[in-house]
Amino acid sequence: MCVRELADGRGLVRRRLRGAKTASLSFIVAIAAASTAAAQEGIPAPTVFGWTLDSVRAGVRYAPDYIGSDDYRAWFTGAVVLSRHDTSPEPFGAPDDGVSLGLVGAGPLTAGVVGRWRSSRDNDNDLRGFDKIDGTVEGGVFVNWWPADWMRVRAEARHGFGGHDSWVGDFGADAIVRADPWVLTAGPRLGWGDASFTRKYFEVTPLEASRSPLGIQSFSPSGATWSPGAVVSAEYRLNPRWSLESVGSYRRITGDAADSPIVAGLGSRDQFSVSLSVRYTLGQ
Repeated sequence: MCVRELADGRGLVRRRLRGAKTASLSFIVAIAAASTAAAQEGIPAPTVFGWTLDSVRAGVRYAPDYIGSDDYRAWFTGAVVLSRHDTSPEPFGAPDDGVSLGLVGAGPLTAGVVGRWRSSRDNDNDLRGFDKIDGTVEGGVFVNWWPADWMRVRAEARHGFGGHDSWVGDFGADAIVRADPWVLTAGPRLGWGDASFTRKYFEVTPLEASRSPLGIQSFSPSGATWSPGAVVSAEYRLNPRWSLESVGSYRRITGDAADSPIVAGLGSRDQFSVSLSVRYTLGQ
C-alpha cells in the first residue's frame, strides 16, 4: 500500500469518525432537549405481562470496523432494558447484553429469548477483493442467574439469519457495585462461534487472495472461534431519570481464527471498544 493510499484511508476513517460522532452526539442532545419536562415529571413505565420497560439508552461507540480489524470507527449504540421486578435484586442490564425478553422463571433464575444485530462487512480498505458479508440478525435464548445480590451470571445461545447462518454464544459474569450516584460493573466474557462462523468471517478463498492488492495468501480455517475478554462500565446518575454511562471492553481472538491473514496479517487479535451513552429511566 503506497503512502498516498494510506493517507487517504486514514483521512476516510477520520471523516467517518467525525460524521458518526456528530450524528450520535446530536441525537443525544436532541433527546435531552426534547425530554426536559418529562425528566422532571417522569414517563410512566409501560408493563406487558408483568414485564416493565425500565430504561432506554443511546450513544456512540468506538470499535473495530469489523471482527478482527485493527481499524476503528464510531458507531451508534442503543439498548432497552426490560425486567420483572421479582427476578433480580434490582433491574439490571449489562451494557453488552442482547435485546432480551424473559419468559420463564422467577427470583434469581430466569430464561427467555434474545436477539442481536451483527453489522455487515464491506469489501473496501484492507478487504478490497473480498466478498461482502451482509448484516445478520442473531436470535436465540438466554439464561440469567443471580448467585448473590451483587453478581449476575448470563449465557446466550443464538443462530444467525442473513449474513451468516451459524451458531454463536456468549457467556459472562458481572460484579455490580451500587454506590449512589454511581453504578459500577466489571466481569469476564467468553464468546464462541462454530466452525461455520469461523469460515464465514476468517476464511480467505483462493479467489479473494488473487483479487487482493495486498499480496495475502489463501487460508482455510477449521474449528470454532473462541474470544475471551472482559467488560467494565461506570454509570453516573445525574438525577433519578437521567444518567451517563461509559463502557470499556476487550476481546482476544484465539484458535484458527487468530491465524487468518484477515487477523494476523491485516488486522489484530486484540479487539478493544469504548462507548459513551445517555440513559433515561422511565417513571414508576
